[in-house]
Amino acid sequence: NLTLKWTPNQLMNGTLGDSELEKSVYWDYALIVPISQIVCIHCHQQPEAGGTLVLVSQDGIQRPPLHFPQGGHLLAFLSCLENGLLPRGQLEPPLWSQRGKGKVFPRLKKRNSTYKSVDLEENFDDEIAADYVFRIVCAGHRHGNNTGD
Repeated sequence: NLTLKWTPNQLMNGTLGDSELEKSVYWDYALIVPISQIVCIHCHQQPEAGGTLVLVSQDGIQRPPLHFPQGGHLLAFLSCLENGLLPRGQLEPPLWSQRGKGKVFPRLKKRNSTYKSVDLEENFDDEIAADYVFRIVCAGHRHGNNTGD
């Protein structure tokens, strides 16, 4: 079972004294989440501000957002998660491998105002999608639509 354990930098970097560390409000932001409880991940990117990731549980509850600085940290996190899910799980849609760049966000078709699909592949370098939703798909797990077999 894959478990996500995340602790705020303020608790990890040694800037708080022992008495402050024990009482710190940052402990409220620490996460220990079994990935089997998560059905999807919402990612929001802002080129100048980095990215935000929100984990959504099977019951629809959204966990507190994880904030990533700009510079590819959100993508690096997703790549590590995707590798950790293998061989029995994956992100849907999967991250893409691009020669010379490594893992990149998938290229998506975007709907324009007349609801026709517009392929972004030609303009992908100019226009980066800001929001993604990834489902976590694991072999043997059915999230939300279990038919009671």
